[in-house]
Order: sequence, then structure tokens, then C-alpha cells
Amino acid sequence: MSYSSNPLLPKARVWAIKSVLRDGLPVSVAARRAGIHRATLWRWCKRWLELGCAGTTKSLPTLSSRPKQPARLVSRAVVERIVYWRRYKSRCAVIVHAHCLREGTHVSLSTVRRVLRREGLIVDKRYHKQYRAPVPRPAADAPGKLVQTDTVHLWHGHHKPRTYLYTAVDVYSRWAYVEHHSHISQELSVQFLKRAQAYAGFHFACVQADNGPEFGRHFETALVAKDITVRHSRVRKPNDNAFIERFNRTIQEECVTKYDPEYQPIHHKVLSYLAYYNDERLHLGIQCRTPLEMLQRC
Repeated sequence: MSYSSNPLLPKARVWAIKSVLRDGLPVSVAARRAGIHRATLWRWCKRWLELGCAGTTKSLPTLSSRPKQPARLVSRAVVERIVYWRRYKSRCAVIVHAHCLREGTHVSLSTVRRVLRREGLIVDKRYHKQYRAPVPRPAADAPGKLVQTDTVHLWHGHHKPRTYLYTAVDVYSRWAYVEHHSHISQELSVQFLKRAQAYAGFHFACVQADNGPEFGRHFETALVAKDITVRHSRVRKPNDNAFIERFNRTIQEECVTKYDPEYQPIHHKVLSYLAYYNDERLHLGIQCRTPLEMLQRC
């Protein structure tokens, strides 16, 4: 008979088996009464005797239908490379798949996801974010067409000094620039973007910021004098600054709050992380490329 997951079937097997072993009925007669083939009942009786089931046993459990050998078994070497890139980069399956392809390990994205799930390296989401309709934004079809900037407030739990990270990201190439300061002001915001533009090597045509006090009227006037258009995000619409907000989370998780055995100052950690972020780190939004590769295309 075909494989069945009926929860009552284990008890029905015992009734048919006991009809043969205890009541002495022929296998063909007991199989006909049970509505199964005699070969099936013979296999049940054989397994019953091999397991040494006692007379008080009330069920014969159904065997798993899982194949003993998968049809397309992934080699252990490939599994080790997938696990290595997941633990080394702490990134999602798409980035792990891209690193595997770059080093010559040919494997599909679905296989990478299956291996990560089997190895327990995928964390289930505890909640689902609410869907929000897309917000129109200026076209970013070249470096510098749209640059988003913001500040991150850092607070030390022991000494309790508040410091700040000035951040900027180019929407087209995902190129980023960061500075660490002890205070914020409009003049400091202007000087930060001036140094960011010099570091980037391309002109900022439009800068988008939120409505914080460090991006006030003086900030806008100073940038307009430098032939830079200033845009402010809508109030209570964080998706307007989605790219810079995502970068703020990335730099906090991968740089600022990450354990550092050498206890380097934050500004030293930020400088070393910038080189990695712009030259080596793969980004999902630009088809698993680096910001440096995007700038070289122009």
C-alpha cells in the first residue's frame, strides 16, 4: 500500500499483526480482513518480531519517508565554505552566495539558504515590519546626484558622555563617509560635507537631510552658495532617508558596537571600517558589488 500519515494507522497495524501471531490466522486471510496486501502484512510482522515488541504494545509507528541519501547531496567542502563565509561576514544568504561564486565555489542560492537553515545559522524574524508605500525621491543615476546625510547619537553607559557620528552616503554607488565628533552644529555639518566631497572625488549635486537642528537655515544657505541643492525629508517619514538610515544601522552593528579586543578609539575604528566598506564590502542594493566598483563604472 502507498505511504500514509494517518495517525490511526499504527494501531491498525497491531490489530492485523496480532491476528496472525496471536490468533493464528493465515497471512492471506488477515490481510484480506485488514484490506491490505499479504506482503505488506508480512513485512509488518517481520518488523514486529525484529523490534521485540511486547504484548502490551498498542502501536507500530510509521517509518520516516525521508530518503536515506538525498538525490543531490552537497559535498562537505561546499558546506564548509558556506558556513565559513556566513560566520566570517555575518551577512545574509545572498551575500554568502556572492562570496562563494567569487572564490570559485559554484553553488546555487537555494542551496546556500538550505545549508544555512540546516546548520542553524538563520535567525527567524521575531516580527514583520509594516508595509509602507514607496516615497518619490530624486533620480540617482550618477554619483553625487543624491547624497543623504544624518547624525548618529552615541551614548556611553558607564562614563555617560554623548558623542556623535556624522554620516553621508551616495545613493547611486552606496559610497559612504563618516566622522566622529563630540558635538553637532550647522557649521560643523557644512565642514563635514565639504570634507566628504573632497574625500569622494565627485561633486554633490543634491544633499538630503532630516529636520534636525544641525541641518537648519545656515546649513542650507552655505550649501546653496556652493552650488549644492538641499532637500529635507518629510516629518515622520523615515523612508525618505532610507539609505542613510540603513547605513547608520550597519556602521553601529559592524563597527561601533562590535567587540574590539584592542580597544581602539572610535575615530580610529571608523577610519579603518570606511576603507573596508567602500572597497571590499558587498552590497545587496547594487547587485553584490562594492561602492568602488560602482564608481569605476562611471
